[in-house]
Amino acid sequence: MKSRLSGYLLIAVLFSFISCSKELSKEKNTPGTQIPNGDFYATIDGTQWNADSLQLVLVSNSGVSISGLSKTGEQITMLLPTFKTGNYTLNALSAPIAIYSNLLTNVSTVFISNTGAAGGNVTISKIDSVKHLVSGTFMFTLINPSNNLRKSITAGVFNSVPYTVDTTGGITPSATDTLEASVGGVQFNSAQVVASITNGTLFIAGISSDGVSDIALGMPPGITPGTYSMDFATGMYYGVYNPNSSTTLLSQMNGTLTIISNNTVSRRIIGTFIFIASPLMSGTPVTITNGYFSVSY
Repeated sequence: MKSRLSGYLLIAVLFSFISCSKELSKEKNTPGTQIPNGDFYATIDGTQWNADSLQLVLVSNSGVSISGLSKTGEQITMLLPTFKTGNYTLNALSAPIAIYSNLLTNVSTVFISNTGAAGGNVTISKIDSVKHLVSGTFMFTLINPSNNLRKSITAGVFNSVPYTVDTTGGITPSATDTLEASVGGVQFNSAQVVASITNGTLFIAGISSDGVSDIALGMPPGITPGTYSMDFATGMYYGVYNPNSSTTLLSQMNGTLTIISNNTVSRRIIGTFIFIASPLMSGTPVTITNGYFSVSY
């Protein structure tokens, strides 16, 4: 289940990054540049990394995700089970998880902390509950489970980074919720459906019974009945298919999302979808048809 969680977290963070930052620059960091308070930086395999494109800290009843994205596309994400000061140990059996990937070069190549000899630690040193700022440090060695290559991340700091509290209560499963589709001609029925509103976006995901694959959708919470073009790059209406923990396929101007009803008072939404899930770089697209969801959020 942890490998599925790592993949799902990457998708959730990727959703937020695209909606907040539509284009990524390939500018390089200037050696010796003073890193100001409120920034987020580390050394990755001996090279300075700075989250100069986006910093995102989301707090919910399931814990906290701390994520940074550089203009070169390198993303570091840490998922901790609680939001309080202290040291969090990372290893193959721990609840805390750390993830690294590059969204510009190869989004399907993911290095994680919850496998083999990978591990490290994250420390939350200060939480300013008045200004909503969090500070801490991190260091870890991550492993790509597909080839056992390593990624060394040291001297990590997040200093006075703003955090957002999810007042909706986080991702809330419901036994009466449904998300199903035909994936490459094979029926996909979700064993668990989760939904949350984060940073102004409604996320809906269906997870397979073995916890390996999932289908996720993103849309505005106040979306009205109608048909919408699905394109991941817009950050508005999109679909993602995650066949395993290391592969992410996205809707790219090739699908439609139809909302049948959305009751924003009772918070129940029903709709259908169809899209071709395609890799950002290279890989084999998968056609998803006959998609249907009925979910409380």
